[in-house]
Amino acid sequence: MKIRQVLGIAAALLICAGCTKQEESINIAQQYGIAYAPLQIMQSRGLLEKRLEGVRVNWKQFGGPTAIREGMLAGEIDIGFMGPAPALIGIDNGMEWKIATGISMNEVAIVVKNESVKTLADLTKEDRIAILSPACTQHVLLCMAAEKEFGDPHYLDSQLVSLSHPDAVNALLSNTEITAHVATPPYIQMELDAGMHRIYTGAELMEGPLTFITGVATQAFYQNKSRQYAAFLESLREAIDYINANMDEAAALLAPEYGISEEELIAQMSVQGSIYSMELMGIEELSGAMHRMGFLTTPLTRAEFAFPEVGEQE
Repeated sequence: MKIRQVLGIAAALLICAGCTKQEESINIAQQYGIAYAPLQIMQSRGLLEKRLEGVRVNWKQFGGPTAIREGMLAGEIDIGFMGPAPALIGIDNGMEWKIATGISMNEVAIVVKNESVKTLADLTKEDRIAILSPACTQHVLLCMAAEKEFGDPHYLDSQLVSLSHPDAVNALLSNTEITAHVATPPYIQMELDAGMHRIYTGAELMEGPLTFITGVATQAFYQNKSRQYAAFLESLREAIDYINANMDEAAALLAPEYGISEEELIAQMSVQGSIYSMELMGIEELSGAMHRMGFLTTPLTRAEFAFPEVGEQE
């Protein structure tokens, strides 16, 4: 073989080796709201990049869990953050994912625009209720409220409209058919400041604490990229510890992004104590309620919906 050919092959191998290294990445998807603050801290402080030198970290943001599920199905997302309801439904439907961590137990509330509406029964057939998407956690909680008032969890399903939280706020503030919103912070406070009011909270409906946002990882990522998986969880724990120990600093960093004051952000990040934790709470109870209301074919056990040693008491 000629020297020129040998050099050419060697150069090609070096190029390919470089390409392989550059292509190593981790893809993370989140949604909107204060519930995801630890991820924003992770991103702004480069916590994951410090642990995974040479690995490209791709952050993506979506308006609801449906797009995240589609991205994970396509192999374009490794870890997606969503409410526990779509995570459980995915497992029930054969999705090859499990819950890898909790992240927050933020407030959720059914907020209504009209002063005369005191219960769901006061809504008319013309009223429309904004949720993220069908079978999201907000929808499940709304169904629990409908079951309580009407004896039928799906009584209001024909009146639902899928909107991201920012779009739902805009719709409520405008003269549209949207007159109610199953909301989370900071959107709850924005709506209350505009003169609206709550008729139910998630804590009232669950009658106990609920991990409202979970991180879901694909089985392939968990099994084949254990180093990245462990680094992600370590970084998330560091971000949560940072917020809980430095609430004022975290609020100063994040308040401009949410468009609210630092004082209001601190209040919302510390409802009944800090809302941020990797612990899983209330998921089995939620699974049982979802089975009763027809969202799941069977109630799921912890071993079925979570990876081993996930969300244990801290």
